[in-house]
Amino acid sequence: MDHDSFTLVFTTAQWCDPGTAMLPIFEETLRDFARLYPKLEVEGTVVDIDDEEADQMAGLPASVDPAILASIDFVPTLILMRGSALEGTDMLRLVGQLPKLVIRAQLAKALGVA
Repeated sequence: MDHDSFTLVFTTAQWCDPGTAMLPIFEETLRDFARLYPKLEVEGTVVDIDDEEADQMAGLPASVDPAILASIDFVPTLILMRGSALEGTDMLRLVGQLPKLVIRAQLAKALGVA
């Protein structure tokens, strides 16, 4: 990924009710940004922290930088990264169940389109 691409990482777990509630908001936010800001490359990835940790312990390839997992204290957490989920730079973290408009406003500000 080049410097103009971004990844929005949504970390959650199967047991996390707020994460389950936020998943449709995450997906809708990605669609909204693709429609409103077509020149921005914003990819999305959903990471179940329990599954990811088990995969990494089993020696399977990581879908997200292991340091990101180690820094997650609460789920759900949204992390905006410049670049990829494996090699990107952390730009913004939003923790907890948040309304769609709050998420959109914070992402737009971090991406410089607000």
